[in-house]
Amino acid sequence: MAKTIYMFGAGINRGVKDWHGLVPPLATDFFQQALKSDKYNSEHYLSRIKNLTAYIKRYWKLSVDELRLVPFDLESCYTMIQLQSLEASLKGENEKVIDLVNIEYQLTAILAEFLSEFEHFTFTSDSFSNLGKIIYSEKASVITFNYDTLLEASIGSASGVNPNVPKEFKGLPPDNGEVSDAELAYSHLKWNRPLAYGVKFDEVQLQRAGISTFVPGDRFYSHPDNKIYPHQILKLHGSLNWFVYTGISKFPQLPEYRTPGKKGESILYSGSWWFAQYPDLNGEIIVPIIVTPVLNKEIQKNKIIQNIWEKAKKELSSCERLIIGGYSFPPTDFNTRRLFLESSETHRPKEIIVINPDTSVIRIVKELCHFDKPVLSCRDIEEFIKLYQE
Repeated sequence: MAKTIYMFGAGINRGVKDWHGLVPPLATDFFQQALKSDKYNSEHYLSRIKNLTAYIKRYWKLSVDELRLVPFDLESCYTMIQLQSLEASLKGENEKVIDLVNIEYQLTAILAEFLSEFEHFTFTSDSFSNLGKIIYSEKASVITFNYDTLLEASIGSASGVNPNVPKEFKGLPPDNGEVSDAELAYSHLKWNRPLAYGVKFDEVQLQRAGISTFVPGDRFYSHPDNKIYPHQILKLHGSLNWFVYTGISKFPQLPEYRTPGKKGESILYSGSWWFAQYPDLNGEIIVPIIVTPVLNKEIQKNKIIQNIWEKAKKELSSCERLIIGGYSFPPTDFNTRRLFLESSETHRPKEIIVINPDTSVIRIVKELCHFDKPVLSCRDIEEFIKLYQE
């Protein structure tokens, strides 16, 4: 168990900007951010999500032009879809269920696509790069609600390039597709991302330069050098690079793709999100393992997510120093409040730091942790970095 734990919400990512000055979105300003982008504001892209924008127009009376300017709560939208889908299913209205599934799919796809584009910009943010260096040097664990992989990119960069390249690795897989045992433990960075998530996947994309190479999870994790790290990144709501095979062929008209056989298996894969479509692998559609921002978050439905929450509870139950950044403990997310109340039943940290411009969060944190000492408050990452460096 780590002595220091960082807990992050979406607000922590605001220190990252793309070339156009756009920042990773919050649940309430997603469309305001995305629709400032020429890509997502293009006629072609808007045609891909027309069912979604029509749905929002129908119930919230907001046009695309208005979504560019005013806040819109994704949790409300996802929850509305969830409740309508449940009702339609109970009534046997299958066509309505399919329509709602497609609308939800469009929302998740554009959200995932937009978020995934910010990973490359972590290297242009001094504060985010420094945060990665601190977490890596402290051997701290991270509990996060964020789908994106910005933090992983910063930690990996902080670890540096791995100079121990196996002689078998030439940047290309061998003709027979076999990966040598020596290559199984090789990552082009010293910090090997698949070992940091605290859970095992049925299939793993090796973290190395060159053509994407995949190996069965059993083989990957059985390598003596591929033990799960003791200091982990626990992603409570899943991740954009965690997927599950659907068993649905993307090319059913082609005989070689008609009978995909990996339905239900998990895969760790830096998938390519493109124009509101889910990625596919070897012709089989894969969907992300994420908990969408609905009012009733069903964290028990996926085994990986369930295991992550159990590990987070154990980590919080023994941590001595807790840093909470960019998360405001919304009253609708009682799963998180339960996590804190249960982990604080017999233990409380010795030190708490809150990184948030909203100081009212301090009161909530103290109540949930039964913490009766002063809490150190920082407005943003930059202020925290300065404090750390003093």
